[in-house]
Amino acid sequence: MTVCASCRSTLLKRGEAVERLGEIASVFEDYSPLQLGVTGSHGSRPFSLLGRIQLRYDAGFWTEWYAVFDDGSFGWLSDASGQYTVTTQQNRENAGNNLPLFDSLRPGVGFEFDGQRYLASDIRTAQCVGGEGELPFSVGNGWQARVADFRYEDRFITLDYSDSDSGAPVVYKGESVELDALACRGLRDEAEIRESAGRYRGELGAFTCPSCGAALECPVGVANYVICGACHAGVDCSAEQTTLFSRKREVEAIETALPLGASATFDGAKYTVLGVMRCRTSDGESVWDEYLLHHLERGFLWLVHSEGAWERVEVLNTWPMLSQDGKVLESGKTYREQERYDAQVTYVAGAFNWRVQVGDSTSIVDFKWRDFKMTRETTAAEIVWSRARPIGNNKVAERFGLPALAAQKKETVSKANAGSDAKEATTVGFGPWPWVATVGMAFINFDKLFEFDGATVLVVVGMVALWAPEWIWRSFHQESK
Repeated sequence: MTVCASCRSTLLKRGEAVERLGEIASVFEDYSPLQLGVTGSHGSRPFSLLGRIQLRYDAGFWTEWYAVFDDGSFGWLSDASGQYTVTTQQNRENAGNNLPLFDSLRPGVGFEFDGQRYLASDIRTAQCVGGEGELPFSVGNGWQARVADFRYEDRFITLDYSDSDSGAPVVYKGESVELDALACRGLRDEAEIRESAGRYRGELGAFTCPSCGAALECPVGVANYVICGACHAGVDCSAEQTTLFSRKREVEAIETALPLGASATFDGAKYTVLGVMRCRTSDGESVWDEYLLHHLERGFLWLVHSEGAWERVEVLNTWPMLSQDGKVLESGKTYREQERYDAQVTYVAGAFNWRVQVGDSTSIVDFKWRDFKMTRETTAAEIVWSRARPIGNNKVAERFGLPALAAQKKETVSKANAGSDAKEATTVGFGPWPWVATVGMAFINFDKLFEFDGATVLVVVGMVALWAPEWIWRSFHQESK
């Protein structure tokens, strides 16, 4: 099938006959550097991009590029908010006879392929909302895609149930990739993107809230969902006209450490705060803020502010390994499970690259290795892995140019946590054993303590040696806190 670039007609070719099927909408405001005719290589296999479709689901959308390899086979280059995956069709027999039914799939379900066990990471039903170029099958507006993605480290399996009458899916296998690794030629530059989309990618587009009329801004081509800071209505900016995806809410105003639009430099690149969420555990005992930051070339990163401490968080394109005893293995480090809890969004404002709203809930498992943390977040449709590392208040204050942040300390935690910290301060260390040993030494050498000669010095030195580990441990613990 091919899509006419002039009239948007979809034409189906069977042998020498050409049949007009209908029309398909053009893709909306394309800010991708990819375009028809781009060539590249996946490993040692050269490919060309001949077509694409844009797919929308309930919380966002992504683009599938039709890639034809020089050996005559074809595959797909998936672009989801700048995360890329290359997959090619596989022989279904390699999956055996136990291909699961789509309705039976849930995030985390296992799937065996070529002797490797993959885990379901993303399960979606999406609608085709646009397309162009050549495609290997008939597709049009309203065509429904039912797909399930499975992951093992950077490897990827997609089960495509879209055109299956029997319920058995088409199997695609591939891996997550960085665009630079594909050695693409013919990519669009910013001037070409602006010419086709009408403005630069990331440029702020001003509009008014359809619910309350407040002035809003959205970085076009980057984040397509905006939560109004005035009435907390959710606005979808991913079409030619903005629409509401959630109604006006009465949400109590909160004060956050970082304002929307604040900028800071990380790894030599300037990131801007696009959105902020406040989350809490289901029992209400813990509350924290999550800030979504973006850089045009490097993509997204998160900052999390919890109990006066900061963490830098990056979503992982490559999943870590899970051991049979439940540990997380990554880059030679072993992360052990720390805690499990359910989190709920209680406040949200700003722009995001997926649809988020108050009331969204996530099941979370945190794994720790020293000061580093690995987190698995699970919803009804997907699993996301991220890695967090601490960043000091002084560094955050310096990078954002906000001196007040440097003054924040962990005393900002709740009274309950402060009480537990006070209790910890009285119990840390080696417990009563230094006292027990000191009393025992004094009792055994009681007569020598008052001779005031060399024997007395030896007893005193022994007592000091008993307390040295305690003093060193306390000093180190205090500095680390």
